[in-house]
Amino acid sequence: MIMGRSRRRSGSAAAAAAGRGAPAAGAPPAEAVLPYEYAATFRLTGRPGNIVQDVINVGPEGVFVATTISYGFEPERAADDVARTLAAGAEKDILPGDLPISRIPVDALIRGFRVNPKFDHLIFPANGDFAPPGAQGEWIPAAFSGSLFQKMRTPGPLSFLFNLVDTGTGREMQDTPVHNIASLGAASGERPFRQLARPVAFLPRSNLRLQVIEQSLDSVGELFIVLSGYMIAGVTGLSEAEARAIAARTATPAPEALPAGPVIPFDYVTTFELTGRPGNIVSDEIAINVEGDYFATSIGYGVALPPVRVEPRHLLFAGNQAQRLDLGLQPLRIFPPDALRDGIRIHPAMLRVAFEAPSVLNRSLPAELASSLFERMNRADDVAFRYRIHDTARGRDLQNQPINNIAGLGSADGSRPFRVFPRPYRAVPRTTIRVDVEERNGRGRLFIVFHGYKTLRRRS
Repeated sequence: MIMGRSRRRSGSAAAAAAGRGAPAAGAPPAEAVLPYEYAATFRLTGRPGNIVQDVINVGPEGVFVATTISYGFEPERAADDVARTLAAGAEKDILPGDLPISRIPVDALIRGFRVNPKFDHLIFPANGDFAPPGAQGEWIPAAFSGSLFQKMRTPGPLSFLFNLVDTGTGREMQDTPVHNIASLGAASGERPFRQLARPVAFLPRSNLRLQVIEQSLDSVGELFIVLSGYMIAGVTGLSEAEARAIAARTATPAPEALPAGPVIPFDYVTTFELTGRPGNIVSDEIAINVEGDYFATSIGYGVALPPVRVEPRHLLFAGNQAQRLDLGLQPLRIFPPDALRDGIRIHPAMLRVAFEAPSVLNRSLPAELASSLFERMNRADDVAFRYRIHDTARGRDLQNQPINNIAGLGSADGSRPFRVFPRPYRAVPRTTIRVDVEERNGRGRLFIVFHGYKTLRRRS
């Protein structure tokens, strides 16, 4: 590991280089400098004092220069305990769509519950929907009934201590393990990516060990700590002294040389339909048009979410009261399948209406309130995915592994600056940039956008 240092030049030489737009002597060409992210991942168990660690191994293809550090957390959305009252009351095979709401535990109705993704094909066998009432061959053995639905977990504040050690030199980067909020900010992503005081360069095949000490109870999930910066490719055949010199010169690059012709702001957009199925992978490609080179300077994302309100269907009215519902007797088939996949709960503002006693659902609910009673647990801060960017022209990924959205891009509600590339990412005409997205939680239309500018060639 080395700290990036810039070499001083005389004022006249610097001015001449700026006027020509030429790179500094010995600096790598623009094509050799790519945005890059190295991530370390940790499986948190929710046991304070538990120590987990990971190692970032810098690849042999070039020098990696880290400029920022960030992190993100993917909590487990479903609790381990399932709706056990379903199993307790099931003496024979069941048809999931006919299960009454009263069989769902009260705490699951309040905190939220969803279909267990492992049993999605059993619960929704009819083209992704419930089987018709009394359908033959669609019954599920009672032994599985306790695992059909999952209670939703409410993530608490995340707290951990961490330290970083450069294994090449044996030096630690803190004098003591440091708290995540104090050093990296909140886990929600509502903060700028922390800029390192000076760029830190890692030579090919070097290692960085990261150690995490859990502090928060019941915070179960996957933690990502990400070093973002850029990779200087093509310096593997140089001596260590030459590689150090090139890495130091990129810390303060010379003004960029632009081709003759107009320069216009331009965004390239990728879109993905998130289905809410964890592990599902979707891809999209950006085709760089023939007008000229494209330089991406930052990246951002957003998710267009479906409506939160749950519109029930096939309601059962209570006896002769045409405008009244016995809420506990309503079957689960009144809920759209996509709502049960997202996770639903009784709206917090409607709890007094939904219950007539602490554990008794309303047996005479006004029918007009049914559409306002439940809400989907599919909000912007619940959206989680992992992304990978691949440059097809160079045949390179821009990450060492799929990166968590919060760790690499910030929060989904936009309350953060766009992530700025430390060096513009250059894509030449007729090439493509492929973005792969692995769903973890949430449903909606995802937009990942590269911001930058296009250089237009002059017509002869």
